[in-house]
Amino acid sequence: MLQLGEKVKYIRKTNQLNQKDFADRIGVSQGTLSDIERGNCYPSCEPIIALKKAFKCDLNWLIDDEPESSSDQGLFHVSFSQEEISLIELLRSLPAIEKDELLQIFKIKAVKNNIRYPKYKQ
Repeated sequence: MLQLGEKVKYIRKTNQLNQKDFADRIGVSQGTLSDIERGNCYPSCEPIIALKKAFKCDLNWLIDDEPESSSDQGLFHVSFSQEEISLIELLRSLPAIEKDELLQIFKIKAVKNNIRYPKYKQ
């Protein structure tokens, strides 16, 4: 179960924003955002509403302490470029073995370019 600060950080990282840019979008200082993400304080209503508007996140998921649903669909909005959409569509059309091969290639490329890649559940 994720705490509010962890959920805020998850939204920020998923949208590939640094703390400064994300804080600006929700109307708090970078220091306040850092405190929120670490669980040292809770945001007021205004940043919560800004999160809902800017990232289309589900307020029930964001503020509820209950375990999350099994699906992340509908929790918040992430914008994709047309190139990313094409890659996702192509990836979804491939057999599982080829998806695994591509994942290995992406991991090699990430290491080569010193990029952290996210862990995923199989």
